[in-house]
Amino acid sequence: MSHNKEKAEKKQGYPAGRSRLLVRELAELWFKDIENVMKPSSCARYRSHAARYLFPYIGSMDAGSFSRKYLSDLLGFLKTGGSTEEPLSQYTIYILEGMVRSMFRYGAGKNLVPEILFGKSEYTIVNRKEAVPLSELELEQLMHIVSKQCMDMQVQVLLPLYAGLSLSEVCGLKWEDVNLETGRIHVHRNLMRIQRKTGDIDSGTATVMSECELSVNECREFVMPGKLNILLRTIASKRNISQERYVAELYKKTGRRTLDANIQEDTDPVPPDGRTLQYRLKTVGKQADIPGLTFQALRDTFVVMCLQAGGDIYSIAYVLGTGINAIYDRYKYLLVKKDSFLKGIGQGLL
Repeated sequence: MSHNKEKAEKKQGYPAGRSRLLVRELAELWFKDIENVMKPSSCARYRSHAARYLFPYIGSMDAGSFSRKYLSDLLGFLKTGGSTEEPLSQYTIYILEGMVRSMFRYGAGKNLVPEILFGKSEYTIVNRKEAVPLSELELEQLMHIVSKQCMDMQVQVLLPLYAGLSLSEVCGLKWEDVNLETGRIHVHRNLMRIQRKTGDIDSGTATVMSECELSVNECREFVMPGKLNILLRTIASKRNISQERYVAELYKKTGRRTLDANIQEDTDPVPPDGRTLQYRLKTVGKQADIPGLTFQALRDTFVVMCLQAGGDIYSIAYVLGTGINAIYDRYKYLLVKKDSFLKGIGQGLL
């Protein structure tokens, strides 16, 4: 703990004395419990939040002495910026409060700590950010630039733009998930970079690539748009594709990942890395005069094209692998003003 954070801890009155079970030890038990039912990425995010925002202030506290007031004081302290951090967003505060409540409910259920009646939450979840799809001009510029890229770059762009896949789903898609005969695609796994514990509670974390199955509600199967199917057929015909390999895999040439259009068969494929794919997309975005281009922007554009093609939000929610409420929260203004976005372009692409 830094000197500033130690001073902040004393200022807030959080005791540092050890008893039978420390808050950070209770948290570790809770993490191990939820790892069996929660996405690795979510667990990694919770661990990161705990290490950054909770442990410096209450990690060394006797878990049995924790109370509703401590939680209220801590969240109020963090909301104003803490000792060295910028003020946290309402959404982050909401997540931290939920973590602490769940952690102590777990502890009480295991008879590790007394039950705490936290009462009604002081914080409410905020709405998701509104979508920011590409304009018609931006989309035309992007497609012009992408058409000049290697097939690997093209498929990495078209999977979120034409099929609505997220970045982690693009990374996790394998050839065994694609039926080139029927044109159907089965989305049921993701691949992402996460932090995992390397040993006991004090040994730290290591960054690894983790492949995991999506939840039942997130899995889906649907027919690919024709242009995406044609591209995948072309790739499969030019390379010796094995079913267990990733569709968006990267290739190394003379030890370096490459954007070369002419990939040779003797180059070594490596699993797709979300950071690398995002970097490549931003590079292409700059060439298309779209700075800061993200996979989420491509996904948002996919939704707009579906709406313009006459799609309903229930079908769109299924293809995206998300809930109706999430679709409405993010895209509700597009449902009202969709005619101002990509007018008529959806029919041509889908």
